[in-house]
Amino acid sequence: MDAGLTGLLARVAARPAGQPFVGGRSGVLDGPAFAARAGALAAGMRASGVLPGDRVVACLEHDVDLAVFPFACAQLGALSVLVNPRLKPDQVRHIVEDADAGLVLISPARRTGLAVGMEELAGTRTVRALGRIEGIPELASDADPVACGPDSGGATTILYTSGSTGRAKGIVQSGRSLVEGGRIVAGYLGLGATDHVLGVLPLSFDYGLNQVLAAAHAGSRVTLQSYLFAAEVVRTLRDLQCTGLAGVPELWVDVVDALAREAVPVEELRALRYVTNSGGRLPERVIQHFHQHLPWVDVFSMYGLTEAFRSSFVPPDALRAGRRGIGLPIPGVDLDVVDPRTGVPCPTGEVGELVHRGACVAEGYWRQPAMSALRFRPDPSRRGTFQVHSGDLARRDAEGYFELLGRADEQLKIGGYRVSPDEVVDAVRTVAGVTSAAAVGVASGRDELPSLCVLVHGEADPGAVVSACRRSLPPWMVPARVLVRQAPLPRGPNGKIDLEAVRRCFAERE
Repeated sequence: MDAGLTGLLARVAARPAGQPFVGGRSGVLDGPAFAARAGALAAGMRASGVLPGDRVVACLEHDVDLAVFPFACAQLGALSVLVNPRLKPDQVRHIVEDADAGLVLISPARRTGLAVGMEELAGTRTVRALGRIEGIPELASDADPVACGPDSGGATTILYTSGSTGRAKGIVQSGRSLVEGGRIVAGYLGLGATDHVLGVLPLSFDYGLNQVLAAAHAGSRVTLQSYLFAAEVVRTLRDLQCTGLAGVPELWVDVVDALAREAVPVEELRALRYVTNSGGRLPERVIQHFHQHLPWVDVFSMYGLTEAFRSSFVPPDALRAGRRGIGLPIPGVDLDVVDPRTGVPCPTGEVGELVHRGACVAEGYWRQPAMSALRFRPDPSRRGTFQVHSGDLARRDAEGYFELLGRADEQLKIGGYRVSPDEVVDAVRTVAGVTSAAAVGVASGRDELPSLCVLVHGEADPGAVVSACRRSLPPWMVPARVLVRQAPLPRGPNGKIDLEAVRRCFAERE
């Protein structure tokens, strides 16, 4: 079978007719209909002048057509660029310009929301509207649908980072790494034809896209849903009898709160077989809530980054037994801890930079050779391949489990000591009334030295937060300022806490 997305599309096309594959607000497609839709979209894009190697940007809702889009581009040899529906016009404009897109597909609803930004692009790029699932009138052509052709598994998609701390950068993914990521995750999750995955994460997020790819590989069903409140997610899990859900820490905090308020009785979620977390540490209270109130659900605590797609997970039984951290490498992936200056592997228990090798490593940054050379370096163990230097600090124990200590560029120097914000947040989360928290360094005083500041969502007493930190942390890790607010913490497009926005919350209080 082909190594890339067209090979996976052929697998989807071979599914039994009438067996649902991808669904959303606009309808549900079985495997043959999904493949036909991809062929029709590819034909329309080809008629619009798309050539192999061109970049095509999709500004679409979190719906079926967005799932079809990367498969259609792969049939043309074009690179798909999926845009998060939550991005603002200037963010979308940056992505379109940075990718040097030859075609922008935009739905009627998105055209309304992005009118100013997209009109500015109309003079230099072709902007075409994409209709709903019933047809593609604006891209219609008399050409026959494009059939699946050979696919080497080379560069096929550019995934843009959320850009919460600066301009989003594009990461080039090969079809081979995307398909391998889907296959590997489907394997350790045990996905099969009876599974129905609820996909709430944006497909522009590698973690969200993996839900579709894993379901495509395993013969499972996936339903895409946009939501405003966690109670909607919980009700959908019940109504559709979904078996799996992927989320980030802040979503799980909201879901647990919704379950605690009995938005849905937990007994009505008996179909739910597993949940997964990535994008940050899973709060302990979330883990305990699932283990105590939904013991039939397997909780997979996972870790990955867009540059390496998927990397590691803690097996559910190990999580139940008290194992924490980022777990063991997933099949087909090799992790190592190295000295960031020399690249030499660190001894067991010593802190260093986490390095990724193997099946899921990306191709590099889009048109940023210097940055690519810094992060994607030759793999000394495999000639002709590359490894990702993550920028994450970690250590490995004697049993081969990895513990993540935070990003090197987010480590704070407080009173001459290095402080990991994640360790501070873990201590804060134990305080009564704390729903979620974020720790950042905020410049203070004439010398611009950072002070450790913690923003809390909930109804906790700031003094109680500081006292808890004093009891469990060394003096240099006790926050100088604690700000409690009832409004949820600011989040980026992928649902993660936006650390730049958190810093602004403190700056506005100066």
